[in-house]
Amino acid sequence: MTFEKKGDAQAYERKVLDAKDKGVAVRPKHLRTTFLTYSEEWLGRPGRRPGTQESYEMNMRKHIQPRFGGTLLHRIDPLEIQKWVDHDLMPKGLSARTVHLIYKTFRACINSAVRKRIIPFTPCVDIVLPEILRKRIVPATREQVWALYQAMPEHSRALIMLGVGCGLRSGEAFGLCRDAVDFEAGTLTVKRQVIVMKHKKVMLVDYNKTKTSHGREVPLPAFAHRALLDHLDTQSVLVDMEGREILFRSSRGNVIRRGAFYKTFKRALAVAGLPGDFRFHDLRHSFASHALDQGVAESTVQLYMGHASPEELREVYRHQVKGAAARDRKALETVFFEETEDVEIPAEVFEDGEAAA
Repeated sequence: MTFEKKGDAQAYERKVLDAKDKGVAVRPKHLRTTFLTYSEEWLGRPGRRPGTQESYEMNMRKHIQPRFGGTLLHRIDPLEIQKWVDHDLMPKGLSARTVHLIYKTFRACINSAVRKRIIPFTPCVDIVLPEILRKRIVPATREQVWALYQAMPEHSRALIMLGVGCGLRSGEAFGLCRDAVDFEAGTLTVKRQVIVMKHKKVMLVDYNKTKTSHGREVPLPAFAHRALLDHLDTQSVLVDMEGREILFRSSRGNVIRRGAFYKTFKRALAVAGLPGDFRFHDLRHSFASHALDQGVAESTVQLYMGHASPEELREVYRHQVKGAAARDRKALETVFFEETEDVEIPAEVFEDGEAAA
């Protein structure tokens, strides 16, 4: 192991000695354990969702094991990891988000080794990753949503209302089953999603019960409620091998594939006059943006979206949250005073006449 600066070497040495003092030094039987050996064992553990497992395997085989496979696990240090990010991953032209996902896979494997006491502590400390530049969110207007709805084929147009009215991801909307919808209560429960596996195999999978998105109950507003009823009046459901009644199917009668859907979606965008880079996921963003703009609590929107933390919500919709503070002042003032001046929302919250997030 080499260090560019003497101070780095001394700091690392102190960390090792401290670990030994606490009785957590590398055990002799693990001194020859390579990253390749441990990562293969880690990949082979059961219990992961198919999509997660496939992502882990791809990241490991393509980006991580080629760099660290032959390295002894306990000899991986922060400087080596930083060089991997800066000199291996970044020159490949990968997006910042992809680099973060690859590093997340690596860190999960390393953290597992720490928990199992294969190594005394994690070297994933103070690693600098490229900044993810978030696209400024401009929520779709009512007119845009209805134009897109009308431009979609009859068998799939209700998906538009599930995106903007319920905040569903595309895979969640494709995998919506009859048992997840409560028309009487006006709610639906997110239980499953459609994912694409190796060799383009499409699967409907249940969410892992430990995942934040699992079992979240979301509102089914009147316009989405009506769109679903109209859909069921004119379209037959797809019953899979497990007896699940999938509400949406492709024009050929199969589970909807994301790639095929997006070809149809892109054509509908052109007909509706929406920007060509508008995505189905932007309907989900519109749901969250409008919910926050209408005063729905951050914590509630977080649950509807299936976000793991409030911080994730605030980061993506920070402008909406900023505007909410000014708007909510009026609501607080009315508790004690009958007459209040109209509140002016900060100008930076608006973009092209629409509230931006």
